[in-house]
This record gives sequence, structure tokens and C-alpha cells, in this order.
Amino acid sequence: MARNTREEEKRLQELAETIYLSDDSLTQKDVADKVGITEKTLGKWVIKFGWSEKRKSLLVTKKNQLVIMYNQLEKLNEEIRTRKIVYDVPLWLQKPIKLKQADGTEKLEFQKYNEQDYPVKIGNTPTSKEADIISKTTSSIKRLETETNTGEIIETGIAFLTFIKPHNLEFAKQFSGYFDSFIQTKIK
Repeated sequence: MARNTREEEKRLQELAETIYLSDDSLTQKDVADKVGITEKTLGKWVIKFGWSEKRKSLLVTKKNQLVIMYNQLEKLNEEIRTRKIVYDVPLWLQKPIKLKQADGTEKLEFQKYNEQDYPVKIGNTPTSKEADIISKTTSSIKRLETETNTGEIIETGIAFLTFIKPHNLEFAKQFSGYFDSFIQTKIK
């Protein structure tokens, strides 16, 4: 295989980076095959340019974070829904009192009361701390669901290029150049 010129190598690096960063399910071999380089060359570039760290920051993102947050919300809501209700019964009612019996002996006896006659101390509604956690988590979920990250932009661009290539190869090449430049500005 003939050596690539600097321009060609730079173009291959940019293409390899775009593909590598866009899909964490692709192995280095998959990316190298798509770009037309050796796996060894790609491995060197991944290390040299810190693509693994970029990939983590771009792709560990939304989907996993959303799943984690939804699971946390579900667990907290289930805990609130199923916890035992505790009533605010005064302590003096919960302590035994000494009673003298007819024969002069003493015995301890608890007063009778209905705990449901007293206000709920801990119930099936969130505490202020839990409400704050729920509010912050739902805000984070909304933000994650409505914002677009660079990985998603890359994925969309690649899908668009794949769609355009069979219809207009020249436009696809032109778009690809502009798109690569756009992605570089997003990553920096």
C-alpha cells in the first residue's frame, strides 16, 4: 500500500475520528475497515489524539443517564408509595403508666388510643427533601431529553450522508467536507 500524503492522512484521521466518536458499538477494527486503514494505525490515532476520552464524554451520555435517572425516580416513588405511615402520637401516650391494684401491687399499663386520630408524621407523600430530589431529577431528565449532544449530531449527519450518496455523490462529498468542519467546531 502506498503512503498517504499529509492531506490524505489528515482527511482519513478526521473521517476515522468522526466514525469512532459517533458509535460506541463499533470496534477499532470496524472503524479501520470503514475508513480503509489498518487497525494499528487507528489505535495509534486513538491514543495520540485522546479519542477514547472524547468518545466517553459524547456517548456515555444521554441514553444511559436517562435510564439511570428514570430508575432512580421510580425507586424513590415506590419507596414513598409503600412506606409505613407513622402517626404523630404524643410520647406521653406511648409510655406505660403505673397503676395500683386493689391488693396494693403496682402494674404497668399502656393507655389505649387510636393512632389514626393523630396527624401523619411520615406518610405516602414526599418529604421536602424527597420533593427537592424529584424536582431536580425531573429537571435533569427534561434537559437531557431536549438538548442535542455532538454524538447525536454526528449520528444524524452520517445517516443523512448515507441517504444522499446514492442520489447525488458530488453533493454528498461537498456536504461531508462541511459537516466534518462543523463537527470539529463542536468538539473543540
